[in-house]
Amino acid sequence: MEYIIALILSTIFTLIFIFFKRKNSSVLKPKVVKKEEIVEAYKLELLSLLAEFENDKEKQLQEKLKFLKRVNYELSMNIFFDENEAKELIQELVRLGK
Repeated sequence: MEYIIALILSTIFTLIFIFFKRKNSSVLKPKVVKKEEIVEAYKLELLSLLAEFENDKEKQLQEKLKFLKRVNYELSMNIFFDENEAKELIQELVRLGK
């Protein structure tokens, strides 16, 4: 009798575990979608930064330079971007603020 109760309880707990495990599993995004999201996030961040220092062009230039250096470093460590793609993105961000 104890074995039957233990078997039923273990089956119930196993089913509950499988249910929650499936529910929490995330769907992986394709590489292209991730890259586009990263690029858009950088563009939005730069535009926000430029708008923040809109009245002080000197400070705006300093902050943009710091931002571009940080982005360059992050892209060099990012597995989704090769060297040429990183350079193209940096050039696009440089032109975005002009």
